[in-house]
Amino acid sequence: MDSDSENDFLEDDYYSVLNLPKTATLEEITYAYRRLSKIYHPDKHVDESKKTEAEILFNKTQKAYEVLKDPHQRAIYDCVGVKGLKTEGWEIVHRTKTPQEIREEYEALARDREERMLRLRTNARCVFTANIDASDVFEPNKYLEYDDNVDSYIYIPSIEVSSMSMSMSTDAPITLRDTIVLSGNLSSRSGSVSSSYKRLLSTNGWIKYDITAGNGLHVGAKIFKMLTKNVFGTIEGSLSDLTSGKLKPIGRVMLGTSLGNRTSGYISLGGQLSSLKHTTLSTEVEHNTERSYYMCKIEVGFAPAISMLYTWKFLEQDMSLRIYAKAGVINSKLEYGLEKKVSKLNTFAAAVQIDTLNGITLRLKFIRASQTYVFPILLSHDIIPAPIFYATFVPVVSWFVAKNIILDPVMREYKNMKINKQREVNKKRMAELRQEALAAINLMMATMERIVREETEKRGLIIILAKYGNAELIKQSGQSLADDNILQPNIIDVTVPLQCLVKDSQLILHNTTKCQLPGFYDPCIGEDKVLSIRYIYRDNEHDVTINDNEFLRIPRPHPHLSRTSTPPNL
Repeated sequence: MDSDSENDFLEDDYYSVLNLPKTATLEEITYAYRRLSKIYHPDKHVDESKKTEAEILFNKTQKAYEVLKDPHQRAIYDCVGVKGLKTEGWEIVHRTKTPQEIREEYEALARDREERMLRLRTNARCVFTANIDASDVFEPNKYLEYDDNVDSYIYIPSIEVSSMSMSMSTDAPITLRDTIVLSGNLSSRSGSVSSSYKRLLSTNGWIKYDITAGNGLHVGAKIFKMLTKNVFGTIEGSLSDLTSGKLKPIGRVMLGTSLGNRTSGYISLGGQLSSLKHTTLSTEVEHNTERSYYMCKIEVGFAPAISMLYTWKFLEQDMSLRIYAKAGVINSKLEYGLEKKVSKLNTFAAAVQIDTLNGITLRLKFIRASQTYVFPILLSHDIIPAPIFYATFVPVVSWFVAKNIILDPVMREYKNMKINKQREVNKKRMAELRQEALAAINLMMATMERIVREETEKRGLIIILAKYGNAELIKQSGQSLADDNILQPNIIDVTVPLQCLVKDSQLILHNTTKCQLPGFYDPCIGEDKVLSIRYIYRDNEHDVTINDNEFLRIPRPHPHLSRTSTPPNL
């Protein structure tokens, strides 16, 4: 089986098998195991067919219990899953080691494997840039063709590629501490070749040397060091422009510190060491959260300026909005744009740059894995409304047209291909899990009937009907789904398993996938799934729907749910 197939192969989730959170204590693990053992233990059944089914399920439950109750195996499983328990080299791990030592041991083994493959790996990166001059569209200045019939000039705008450049770099790891980076830049006007050497001095610092030849010689060095737990600094120096016959030493010192959990501050001083006039002092504050990024920077010196950057991340859409503004004595600019990740490897971005010196530029960027293609399109040398309008709205309209006509169909096809591959790889496995789930439900019937009697007597929690499967189908069906006794291929009835998980008039499901709970299986592998439940509590009927990895506790602490016709969480 190739590596891609191995990644698609489904592993057992031992926490889901026992319906436990990943923070479960040994007592909770033992209790969950004993509770399921009462259902699955072969000695509890007289019928030979049931005894055989029970033996399979009991062995699966026992395997999960044996791994999770052992701190060493659990530490390995938590790090890398089931495959970690079979990793080559684990025979050197002794029983006397703590879980933390187990994790460190695994990391050491991973580093050993990495080092063996180190010389075979590179991190090639390529950036292609084509500067396009389209200013003639908005600033006509040529008459290229004359029409005698209409006695007027017909203007044909000229759009040309003003320059092109391509840069490439490749990492050449020597050891885990030493790396050489080779890079080159070739443009329609010039070219250069660079090399840098970086060495990790410790966990708290590194040093890097670099040299560039082409358009003059540049040599430099940079040192990074953690000074305290929250303070770090860098010192860098270089010699450049040697071809002009003038030695220009350049240096920069920077200090950074943590101002909070998500806030950092920086202060730096740098410039030409031979001329204080070209020295700049800057201070910067940045705040980074899961959904946003904010930066403010003030520069004092040869060219005083203040700049701000704000990025808002639309996580659900894999998209981010970026706004950058700079006000300075020499130059001021405003830049705004969107970046959209259309797939795991592909990203599109478009930004409008309004610059007092360089005019109006539309910057298009496409990233494919480690390759980046950049197309800066100069629309106008002056700041005028027309190019700003077209640069803002044409890319947006073009994106929506391309998305609906090209990208969405392609992504749907890719997703279906991925799902079909997962299903093919796990075809035999899914058939086994389905049979296990049906066998588990068969063994649960007596337990379910007992729990229903107990809950009925105390007006407790009774599961009327529970469906698990394709999110879109359950969402479309709504309330009618719960009244439909005919199951669709991508939806399964899990009423019995959920009732068996009820304890003391409560049902608790943890934030792990539900497809490996006792009596469950995945009816639509690779697709989004939800769990829809209708239940009675204190003689009142309620509906609730949760996503596959969502936590659930019913009845909820403040019982305000009324019977609804639409699943509330969708």
